[in-house]
Amino acid sequence: MSRPGGPPYDARPVVPREAADRHRPWTVLMVCTGNLCRSPLAEHLAAAHFTAAADAAPVFHSAGVHAQPAAPMHPHAAALLRARGVDPGAFRTRPLTAELVGASDLVLSSTRAHRSAVVTLAPRALRRTFTVREFGRLTSAVRLADIPPGELRTAGEYLTEAAWRARAAGHIVPASVDDLTDPLEGGRDAFETCARMIDEALSGPMALLAEACRAQPVGRAPATG
Repeated sequence: MSRPGGPPYDARPVVPREAADRHRPWTVLMVCTGNLCRSPLAEHLAAAHFTAAADAAPVFHSAGVHAQPAAPMHPHAAALLRARGVDPGAFRTRPLTAELVGASDLVLSSTRAHRSAVVTLAPRALRRTFTVREFGRLTSAVRLADIPPGELRTAGEYLTEAAWRARAAGHIVPASVDDLTDPLEGGRDAFETCARMIDEALSGPMALLAEACRAQPVGRAPATG
């Protein structure tokens, strides 16, 4: 799992959301096919927004709907992250499970097909499962002033609910708008294109969450007059 200053990848126990208290880290699961390219890129690029707010950062992790366990991420993905100053660390792939979905507060998939796979595996996750690009699109109208004061979890839950409301009320868009292209069969340029798509989609909502971290670290009560 990616969290600045946290333990090695995949070292944390999986704790179901329903059994955990509200003071545990807000957790985001990225999902793709093999957990080799798109979801590890999304995991690490999203986590990079929180370097300056490590104590209040979300936990980001990832999995693949057809992943083989314990493989390293694709070398192009690892090289791209290092070129951006992001350490991929001891990343290893893992298969998607209902337990992982249940332990996550937000699930961001690479494509609509992956989104469907998540919801088929864990139907209760419907309201908190989006594609990466869909989540960026649906939260694009949210501003920092819109988010109620509170801890990081409050901001994360607000963004997730805002995305759900926008999807429920919005119009249908082509899959090409919401899906990340698969760079697996391409070269380094294909990985760069995929990373740009992730950055464009997540820079807005991750910036909002990072600002919420700085304004109200986890565990600290909001200031009162």
